Amino acid sequence: MNPKVSIIIPVYNGSNYLKEAIESAIAQTYNNIEIVVVNDGSNDDGATELIAESYGDKIRYYAKENGGVATALNLGIKKMKGEYFSWLSHDDLYYPEKIEKQIAYLDKLKNKKVVLYSNYSILVGDQITPVVHNHEMLVRKKKYSLLRGCVNGITMLIPKIILDETGQFSQELRCTQDYDYWRRVQKTYEFIHMEDVLSITRLHSHQDSLSPAAKTEGNKLWIDMVDGLTEDEKLDYEGTLYNFYLEMVKFLKTAPYDGTLQYCEEKMVEAEKELKLYDINFKISVIIPFFNRVDITTKAIKSVLSQTYKNIEIILVNDASTDDIEQIRQFAKKHDQIKLIDAAKNGGPAVARNIGIKAATGDYIAFLDSDDLFLPNKLEYQMQMMLRYNPKVSYTSYIKRVGDDESVICDKGLTGLVIPRIISNCTIATPTVVIRRDILTNNNILFDENIRIGEDTCFWLEIAKYSEILLVDEPLTIVNAGKDSNAYHDDKIVVGLKNIIVYLLNDEYYSNYYYDVSLLCKYFNILNDDIRARKTHTSPTVSCVEVVRVPVTTGFIRNSLPYRVARKLYREGPKAVVVTVVSKVIKR
Repeated sequence: MNPKVSIIIPVYNGSNYLKEAIESAIAQTYNNIEIVVVNDGSNDDGATELIAESYGDKIRYYAKENGGVATALNLGIKKMKGEYFSWLSHDDLYYPEKIEKQIAYLDKLKNKKVVLYSNYSILVGDQITPVVHNHEMLVRKKKYSLLRGCVNGITMLIPKIILDETGQFSQELRCTQDYDYWRRVQKTYEFIHMEDVLSITRLHSHQDSLSPAAKTEGNKLWIDMVDGLTEDEKLDYEGTLYNFYLEMVKFLKTAPYDGTLQYCEEKMVEAEKELKLYDINFKISVIIPFFNRVDITTKAIKSVLSQTYKNIEIILVNDASTDDIEQIRQFAKKHDQIKLIDAAKNGGPAVARNIGIKAATGDYIAFLDSDDLFLPNKLEYQMQMMLRYNPKVSYTSYIKRVGDDESVICDKGLTGLVIPRIISNCTIATPTVVIRRDILTNNNILFDENIRIGEDTCFWLEIAKYSEILLVDEPLTIVNAGKDSNAYHDDKIVVGLKNIIVYLLNDEYYSNYYYDVSLLCKYFNILNDDIRARKTHTSPTVSCVEVVRVPVTTGFIRNSLPYRVARKLYREGPKAVVVTVVSKVIKR
């Protein structure tokens, strides 16, 4: 592709910054561009015009009476000769590869009648700060490009044909003409987010966005945008109307639109009244795999039977125990809710859980390890929260018990759309999870039976590709961790990390998250160094506890395994990296 791109620069009294904006447009590495500057009736004694005219035939310059940004954009669009429109405010800047990267990205798309937008930087004085939006969220919930304020007009690339079909910017709006226009475009066309940082927007005291009119126009616009989503779209994005308005309220508390905030708060209260949190009767299948440990397993079973939520079936999977389990057999016979399945041979947790999943008949599935316990209200409270927010998967914080010591484990940041965070830091404990059974059956998701350590994390990673995951921040499960637990053996942690890394690099979806996979590789590499140091009686590089907190600096990455992994991944693909990682483990 080599289409002409028209960079339109509307300007009003812009002598302070116009030269920098034009220079950044001229400096584009993509050559087939034209630069159209529209002077919107500046009254600065000709200073703005003097700068524009100094560029001669490098730009096309038009002057008009003052009418606002919308009128200047409309004139620029009318005069443009390019196939694509790119807006540059007179006080903002483009990075040199802005247009080139967007045309290259567009070239890879089958449907080119779309709107591209990207991340950007903010310039305050001489301080530049990148603004990086949640790409995964913007892929799954495309209309949140506007409803989360992620579209900056100067980052966009729009086919001229879309502008022709949409019409002009509204000349009645002085401050919100951009989002009003994007909203009209979005009714018909798809907005696609690029992860690149391609533009710089300057913040200063003379901007229209800081005027009282911006707040008045903004409140009306944002209420219209909220109401513009259909009920089905709101339910698709957030599960329930209550949750949709709750998430809007969370966002609007960071925005200046107090009228829209109040509107969404009122809608949230109305939606909450429609929820029937105490009228839940879905069937839950609780899967408990066990190997020996009869007394402990019996306690786990009793913790399920004592649940305040009663529509439960318990699927016990005997993973070929070598001890006498007659006590469990007799206990199971006394309770119609219990189904006991004997595995033909010992296959480990993944095999046993899969047997349970295939035998489950519930609407939802919960997991409980044989040495752990549910608190009495665990399933009832968790189901109430799932009904409120309507995710297909939820997990809770939990009480970690080591001997007589107890601590509550929770990562409050791992909720909702957990990708990419979950890649490098998955804190989900299997006994805390409740999941809709159909998400497993519809997507053919099971535990990987080829691995015995790290299989649970790979399972949650697989599920995260298809669903948001809700954290219910209440410790409703007791997880007992003894000396035999994998978390207390570095060698087992290394094996688990290796299994997870191999999964990530072999997976078409996750292998594209270079940076996040590299964080896990970093942890893997440092932990291996520590183990080797202890075995050879040399000083370790850093403790395992410190690993999670070490900041990743450019210098460190360039000389580290993660950087080499990411580079190899980019050049040779995921399978080549698997060989590298596994061979490193074998050598050590």
